[in-house]
Amino acid sequence: MDNQLDRTLASLKAEPLDRRLDQLEPVVWGRIEAVRQGRDTASLFLPVRAAAVVAALVFGVALGGVGAGEARAERQEVAVFSLDARLAPSTLLEGR
Repeated sequence: MDNQLDRTLASLKAEPLDRRLDQLEPVVWGRIEAVRQGRDTASLFLPVRAAAVVAALVFGVALGGVGAGEARAERQEVAVFSLDARLAPSTLLEGR
């Protein structure tokens, strides 16, 4: 049974190697070591990243608390039949 895949593999086997494979393993381990060293240097900045995240959370909570306090301090209009209801459709349409 001769098919295209067998012919392609046979022609590939007949071609010379384009690179030496006896040094493949040391090259791979060298790249792995380079990635490990890159991760080690990146982990040095982990405390700085953590401090930035904590500062952003504290800042957000503080501003959120101030905004919530101001929203609570405003007078809430709940009178349904008053003439000066701020959110009544007639007030909103007329622009008072």
